[in-house]
Amino acid sequence: MKKIDLLTSNHIEFLKFLKTQFPLFHKSNVFFRDLQYGVMEYFEKEKKEKVKYSEAETIAREYAAFMEKKEIFKKLDHQTWVLNYPDFTKKAS
Repeated sequence: MKKIDLLTSNHIEFLKFLKTQFPLFHKSNVFFRDLQYGVMEYFEKEKKEKVKYSEAETIAREYAAFMEKKEIFKKLDHQTWVLNYPDFTKKAS
């Protein structure tokens, strides 16, 4: 299975992983570099597989496009999105 297919078929699992690595809340910004480094971390920690910087960049772009189609990411510019995922609403303390 291709790496991007693994992420898109488990897109919520990967989103939850990203939340453990970066501040990610409903209506927060999602930055391209966070996605890219998140891809690298995910494959290294969860799949015990190294992903090169350039490959992670390609995967991150494809994942972002997928999440835009699902309307979970709303594009602000070529490297920033707003997260539309109410399950990640920040709880008042």
